[in-house]
Amino acid sequence: MNYIRHLRGFFDHLEQDANITAQHISLYMALFNLWNLNRFRDQFEINRQDVMSMARIGSKSTYSKCMKELNDWGYIRYFPSANRYQVSKVSCTRFGTASGTATGTATGTASGTASGAPFINYINKKNSKEESSQNLRKNGKEKKPGNSNPLHIETDKDYSEPL
Repeated sequence: MNYIRHLRGFFDHLEQDANITAQHISLYMALFNLWNLNRFRDQFEINRQDVMSMARIGSKSTYSKCMKELNDWGYIRYFPSANRYQVSKVSCTRFGTASGTATGTATGTASGTASGAPFINYINKKNSKEESSQNLRKNGKEKKPGNSNPLHIETDKDYSEPL
């Protein structure tokens, strides 16, 4: 079981699931942490109070509803105990396996790109040297040639001004 691949597969699957909410994600991450502590066994025991505390869920009804929905949607297999004094059992679906699909009822991709390289979705905003110098002139803090100040400490402070 690869921890990182599983999390990538889980988050790839989340992007396509419109039903999942913050409570579901929090609960799944708490269950995933317990699964990790149990060395990724096929089934592991859980205590409702401990899981609710880890997931920061304060209501038993929210906990029960989210566990049932995660089970119905294929993220976990939930085996509730008939007796409230006994522990319940959970089995997590394996996302992001080496073949690129998960076992169980839910599927996910390991990398999200055809080449297998990670895709980082961000905008890299670059300013040209002219724009940077214009911004510095606007602020009145233009860098003087020959004055190298690697720590960017202002030496001409007016300490009478309020912070």
